[in-house]
Amino acid sequence: MIIVLHIIKHLGEVSEKGLTKLIYEMKEKGVDIGYPVVKIGKVVGSKELHQDILDLLYLDLIEKVPNKNKLRITYNGDEFLQKHGLPESEIKPILELVDQLKPTIEAIEAEVEMKRRRP
Repeated sequence: MIIVLHIIKHLGEVSEKGLTKLIYEMKEKGVDIGYPVVKIGKVVGSKELHQDILDLLYLDLIEKVPNKNKLRITYNGDEFLQKHGLPESEIKPILELVDQLKPTIEAIEAEVEMKRRRP
């Protein structure tokens, strides 16, 4: 769960759908952060990730961005990471992979934005 918090902070804002796809792509590249991800056709999902996102929302470590379907870290989440986050040496390679995989979720993020704007 802490790695997910680091990833959300690093990305700034991300949809749950984009985050799930990102974690799936990370797993495909050999970096498994512990979430079982299922792919059915073109749809990628993870019950465990969804539950952790709900838990992080409940704990006020992340929030949904108003008028968007995206997640971002809260002040409390930032403080939590400062106190309990992973050491730089552990999280840096993961965040470098996140940067490499950003283009793979840009289409998903655009789709989420477009769906939000539909009447």
